[in-house]
Amino acid sequence: MSLIDPPALTRVVEVGAPRGAAERAGILIHGRERTPEEMVDLAVRLNLPGVRWLAPTVEGGSWYPGRFFDPIAANAPYISHAFEIFDQMIAEAREGGRLHPGQIIMMGFSQGACLALEYTVRNLGMSRNVVAFTGGLFGSPGALWPAYPRPLSRSRILLTGSDADDWVPEERVRNTAQILTGLGAEVTLRIYAGRPHIISEPEVEEARTFLQL
Repeated sequence: MSLIDPPALTRVVEVGAPRGAAERAGILIHGRERTPEEMVDLAVRLNLPGVRWLAPTVEGGSWYPGRFFDPIAANAPYISHAFEIFDQMIAEAREGGRLHPGQIIMMGFSQGACLALEYTVRNLGMSRNVVAFTGGLFGSPGALWPAYPRPLSRSRILLTGSDADDWVPEERVRNTAQILTGLGAEVTLRIYAGRPHIISEPEVEEARTFLQL
């Protein structure tokens, strides 16, 4: 896979309320080398009535090749391509404007969480409800974060992490929460002790409560 040939969208799995009758819609973004079916299982565990869930995937099951804390340029072509896919998913989720941004949910795990957060910051107003299970904003450690031009004053974000996760260090999760709060988002941060690189049942419960408000 070359930098000019990001993985293509291969399929979209759908579950939940039917198109035209859903009260809300959500985009489910899986982690590295994972499947949309795993995210669909998560949606079933959440058991939120009235939500239409769309879970896209790309060739190879990974959205970008590097780590989220690599220099942004290393993953930039892949991130941009993923965002094009998310644009398509949100356009479908909104059903021609029947659902507004406050009725749209962006939800991801690991790679998917990082992309959900970055997409929300760079594309203000597309979705105002974000659940990021173990993720952070992109960029190398110690680097200056981009000066994002638009505040997130109408966005709600649930961000989780662990003090024992090598893939997504706790410090980066906390730093991301600080940045998002500084941009005006309403951020709920949860750090779990000893939790491995999974979505735990307490996190599912936290997300259910968050999305029921």
